[in-house]
Amino acid sequence: MSADLDDLQRKLDALKEAGRRAEERMGDFGQMREQISELQAAATSADRSVTVTASPGGVTGIEFTQDAMRLSPAQLSSTVMSTLQLAVAEAARKQAEIVQEYVPDSDVLDRVLRTQEELFGAQPEQPEVPVDDDEQPDSFLDGRR
Repeated sequence: MSADLDDLQRKLDALKEAGRRAEERMGDFGQMREQISELQAAATSADRSVTVTASPGGVTGIEFTQDAMRLSPAQLSSTVMSTLQLAVAEAARKQAEIVQEYVPDSDVLDRVLRTQEELFGAQPEQPEVPVDDDEQPDSFLDGRR
């Protein structure tokens, strides 16, 4: 009878320990979720005309300098899209780094980096910097060329 009681006590202790570990992990996941929800990544185009801010939920802001207004519509569109890709990719990398910290036996960071390399090469392509100011309209509104 004593052996059965000892066995039951060991099982109860193991169950309590499993519960304690589960609560600890839930707290860790709560911290991870909080860090991810606060995450922001910003990217600025090579010509400094466009800055995009992103979070894991998507793009949270796009800012233009006066120089952006001198770009043709096609150049502005290209610059915005390239900068957007950079910001979103950075947000994804930061999110993966946070997850990797809390789940160290996961390969989430490697998978994100591998996917980004497949999509963009080593890094998403930097936006082109316009070289000839004479061919640029005074404003993107004048760019109907």
